[in-house]
Amino acid sequence: MAKLRPRARIVRTIGDQLISGPEAALIELVKNAFDADSPSVHIKITPPEDGVWSEGAGSISVVDAGHGMSATDLLDKWFEPATSDKVSRRSSPDKKRTMLGAKGVGRFATARLGKELHLKTVSFNSIGAVEVSEILVNWDLFENTKYLDQIDIEVETRLGRSDESPGVTLKINGLRDHWTKKQLGLLVRELRRLASPVKAREDEFKIYLDISAFKKEIHGFDGQTIVAGAFEGLENYDDEDFDPREIKPFAINAIFHYMVEGEFDREGQFVGFFVNQRGDGLRQEIRVSATEPSSEESTCGRVSLRLNIYDREGDAVVELFEKLGLGGIGRLDAKRVLDENIGIGIYRGGFRIRPYGDAETDWLELERMRVQNPSKKLGLNQVWGLVEIKDENESGLVERSSREGLEHNGAFVRLKRLVTDLLTHVEAMRQDFRQSAGLSRKSATDTDSVRSKANLSATTRAVANLPVQYRNKIERAMKADSLALKTSIAELETYQQALSSRSTLGLVVAQILHDGRRFLSDIATRSKRLSDGAPRLEEQSKFGDHFRSVFGKEATSIHHSSGQLSKLFKALDPISGKRRGRSQVFKINSVLDRCVSLFSDSIADASIILEMPDEQLDAHVNGFESDLMAALINIIDNAIHWLSVSPEHPRTLGFFVSASKKYVRVAVSNNGPLIADRFYGNLFHPGFSLKAEGSGIGLAIAREAMRASKGDVAFDPLADQTTFVIEMQRAST
Repeated sequence: MAKLRPRARIVRTIGDQLISGPEAALIELVKNAFDADSPSVHIKITPPEDGVWSEGAGSISVVDAGHGMSATDLLDKWFEPATSDKVSRRSSPDKKRTMLGAKGVGRFATARLGKELHLKTVSFNSIGAVEVSEILVNWDLFENTKYLDQIDIEVETRLGRSDESPGVTLKINGLRDHWTKKQLGLLVRELRRLASPVKAREDEFKIYLDISAFKKEIHGFDGQTIVAGAFEGLENYDDEDFDPREIKPFAINAIFHYMVEGEFDREGQFVGFFVNQRGDGLRQEIRVSATEPSSEESTCGRVSLRLNIYDREGDAVVELFEKLGLGGIGRLDAKRVLDENIGIGIYRGGFRIRPYGDAETDWLELERMRVQNPSKKLGLNQVWGLVEIKDENESGLVERSSREGLEHNGAFVRLKRLVTDLLTHVEAMRQDFRQSAGLSRKSATDTDSVRSKANLSATTRAVANLPVQYRNKIERAMKADSLALKTSIAELETYQQALSSRSTLGLVVAQILHDGRRFLSDIATRSKRLSDGAPRLEEQSKFGDHFRSVFGKEATSIHHSSGQLSKLFKALDPISGKRRGRSQVFKINSVLDRCVSLFSDSIADASIILEMPDEQLDAHVNGFESDLMAALINIIDNAIHWLSVSPEHPRTLGFFVSASKKYVRVAVSNNGPLIADRFYGNLFHPGFSLKAEGSGIGLAIAREAMRASKGDVAFDPLADQTTFVIEMQRAST
């Protein structure tokens, strides 16, 4: 019977594939120190003394003070790549830390870093005595030897001395990488961002990096200044506890313009608070209802979250650093530090899962969405955050074997949508404040206000005080200019109405294509059958008998499909954008039926129950059908979206018609997520949307369309469900 027999070079092959670079390899060794319950890990990189990076030059040492490994552990665990030991334990023995190194790739990391490894481990044996074990591994042997089981590694074990404390020391010689200033800077950045700035202090796990052996006169730069980075000279060097080798997470969590913090429960409901430091600085509660997982999603467990949001204009960034007592850092350095630390990272057990949080890893696609709406959406360089997830068993979020990110399974898709939806709410709150504080561009006014300004009222009052010989001439010129302005406004209104019609039409294009193709397919299939069988129509045979028997049924079906296609096109005629004539009298219910039918498939797919108005209350209104259709289509489209993601069942969409002497009122209600009262004032502002990828023009189009028909549309804040109300002038019958 054949057996798999791995080649010795598999160690290098796997190491090079799993470990993307030397900084990633060192991070794996740091995680192993954390898993060993060590209070700290000390890394020292020693370059060649003469500065020449020849083959076999340089060394790295990684030292921890954890519980170490016994000789048995060394044989049963370290010598078994991909051991399941950490997977089964999941927490460290003493401090109960969540295990980080569950993939068993630490030994591959050492092979990635250098050609030779000297491992020394000190631990207490079963009788409490100090035990020391050492191994020496020449990784080049794995290149030159044929099979893995042909390589012997000697393990030396002895009783320890009184001055030897538990822990593991790794000495890696013959470095494979030329550690340049840029490479060391990347390592410092990765180590600084490895631990959460919040949880790192709670765990009291410290990381030290000694690169003082890099000298400017020999290697071209001073190593230890890289650890301080932009903060060199700003740290408290007089503090007796200060160690210039310590890698501390930059406290960017302490500075922000806006901040949101809270937790998603297992169903996806978010409960937390929002703080506006540019405003009153008070906590505002945020609750975002859970959405039902789509067919592509699965639960991602409980998720805690903290997001800091920044305004980037003017001196806003410098102001933030001044609050930290870092005013001397300068504007350029402040922006550079912010850029280097920006991004939303995913953390587990207080440690970042690479590469989430890197500037080039836009896992939430913020930049793509910002391109679509740059004035409202946040860019990647405006957000710092940490998203803390639970272990793989609870969350379903599985780290890739390469240790580069999470598997893009249903849990990851769910996590991404939850965070994106929350950001949409926060963006709306930030934009609302910026508009009220005059920090953003003013929103466009509607044509009614522009038309009133065209009357030139203030100027007319001022001219009335002039002498008669001057006043008459000026008044004639003003009337001419005012008339020209009003004519231009009317032309703009006509153009705006045409644009609104086309924008509304875009909402139903997919539905039209779906229904149109269905009817055309039926017509094409059945007409081909009739065409192919026509020559044998009078044939006296079984085929002829069958063809004649189904002829009428086929023709009837073709007639029905063509009629449905005609009906579909007729329904779209009012919003086709053609030239408008005089307003007309029409029935509310007939327009309502046409609008609902356009979304019949979407309504069925979302299992929405319709509540239609009483046919006996079919009041007549005066206006344009196209305006009512534009308003209804946009409101219905929004309702279907929010109902489709709502966990509420049954899902209902109701239409209620009532009439008074002057007006007809149509209320459109759904039992989907309620709208928070802080958003009421922005619902009809162009660009405002609570959809992650919404354009924010739907309700603005609805209002403009209704006002063009001397009506209006509004949100009803007192209704028990999400309700929008349309009012039109009642026609005299």
